[in-house]
Amino acid sequence: MPAACVFLLAAGLCLAQDQTAAPDTSPAPTPVDPAPAAYSPPPHKSIFKRLFSSQALVATVPGAVLQQVHDWPDEWGKKRLGFEKRVGSMYAQFAVGMLIADGVKAIHPEDTRYRRDGEGIFFKRFAHVVTGTVVARKTDGSLTPAWSLPAYAYGSWALATLWSPHEYRNAASIFEWGSAGLAVAPLANFVKEFWPDVRGILHKK
Repeated sequence: MPAACVFLLAAGLCLAQDQTAAPDTSPAPTPVDPAPAAYSPPPHKSIFKRLFSSQALVATVPGAVLQQVHDWPDEWGKKRLGFEKRVGSMYAQFAVGMLIADGVKAIHPEDTRYRRDGEGIFFKRFAHVVTGTVVARKTDGSLTPAWSLPAYAYGSWALATLWSPHEYRNAASIFEWGSAGLAVAPLANFVKEFWPDVRGILHKK
């Protein structure tokens, strides 16, 4: 499978983790201030709306197009039926992954919205991107591992093996592609962190 397809699935993962396009403007917690008073919980967005949203579109169509171009998996062919299977597969992975992530958050409440740093040197902000991806906040504002992230990545790939060609229906395939999606997940937050800077530079020019 092309690496670009994994990135697109990971982008959908990060979008589903946010659950809303509204930015989180509360201050970032520090090691000496684990529970900031200004914490505000994310607004609720129904599952139905997310299933038929831009999140679903980003997580489904571009990846299906790339899979079609690269004829992956080749058992599905490059005709219309093959493309329909790829779109259905990508959409099902998005929907299942979102439901799995919601289930994890119901048991272990997590606020996975990314909070941009916007200040300091590149390496400091890059570390913030990685940390902001794998660490979430609880309802009291304190920090906690974002367990919904690996649940989404591995769970969506595990379910996808049920309709994938036989050669991918094994634990090794789940681990390989789930890990790939997990590894590139910070890229979406990287864009959120640095794109405003790039946009500002382009605007000045």
